[in-house]
Amino acid sequence: MKHRAFGFLLILGLVIACGKKMGEKEYYDLANQSMAKEDWKQAEAYFEKIVREFPNGMYTSKALFMVGFINANYLNNYEKAKEFYRQFIDRYPNHELADDARYELENMGKNIDELPFLKEEKLQTGQAKMDETTQ
Repeated sequence: MKHRAFGFLLILGLVIACGKKMGEKEYYDLANQSMAKEDWKQAEAYFEKIVREFPNGMYTSKALFMVGFINANYLNNYEKAKEFYRQFIDRYPNHELADDARYELENMGKNIDELPFLKEEKLQTGQAKMDETTQ
């Protein structure tokens, strides 16, 4: 009789465990593991799940940013990236990544030679070369 009761409890425990919803941290860890494998679609799916299921969670801000980032930089889905970056900025205007989201919005889809920091660097390098030739 004890074996049957133990078996029943074991099966009941497995059923409960299998039906248990994963937490925000587990999804965040899975998203980061997917990124490490460069599985961008899967990482995006995990980050989106965090945004949907944990709208006020501790990883929601980063997940919202990362959906934008993955779409802008790996999936080339600029419309979706813009949508998520705008949501991020609206919800978290003072977040440490807010300036990065604004920069991404301003420069999304540009050729690398068109990026402001590279233009500045080219101008400085060009000026340095001109100074060398005039001396």
